[in-house]
Amino acid sequence: MSPMTEDYQEDPYAEEPEAEPLSFLIYQGDKQTGPYTQEQVLALLQEGRVGKKDLVYYEGLGEWKPLDTVFEIEEQLSHFMNEGQSPEVVAEIYRHIEPMTSRDESIFYIGHQKAKMMRSRPDAAIITNKRLLIMRQSYTGTTVEDCQWKNVVSVSMKEGMMGTTFSVLDVNDHIIEVDDIPVDQISRLCQLAQEMRA
Repeated sequence: MSPMTEDYQEDPYAEEPEAEPLSFLIYQGDKQTGPYTQEQVLALLQEGRVGKKDLVYYEGLGEWKPLDTVFEIEEQLSHFMNEGQSPEVVAEIYRHIEPMTSRDESIFYIGHQKAKMMRSRPDAAIITNKRLLIMRQSYTGTTVEDCQWKNVVSVSMKEGMMGTTFSVLDVNDHIIEVDDIPVDQISRLCQLAQEMRA
């Protein structure tokens, strides 16, 4: 008698075999590390321990490829959009700023102004492991102010009649401000800026 007979019944308590999670190998410089889970790879990216152009491989990929072609930018961005940011706005800011970052620099957080009637794109504050960037929009285009962490004296949140303002004081007594960023985002910007300055 063969194992499969007409009176065979599937065991309703048998567990489905779980699919093996993907294991990622990373080739950085001249050495290979891993295996890592997807969450671990994204965390390494966020911490700046691997770069977007470092190579990654997993079974089925076929060949080693740069990390930023394997992991969608939006998936990386989801790790720092918990304070009500617009995913579309953050993705656009990220795409604008990312080419300006160095190989060992990672964008940690993006806070942006609330939507405004007469403006298509809001101003934003961007925190990386190397610096604080302020991105401003005007009718003539986009400008970016760059403050290295060693030059930042203090960051603060100011509440006024016109809303909340993120304020930065640098070593030259120059004050940089971005108004109308939601309080939750400013709180996070201030917290991360303090950590970066420490």
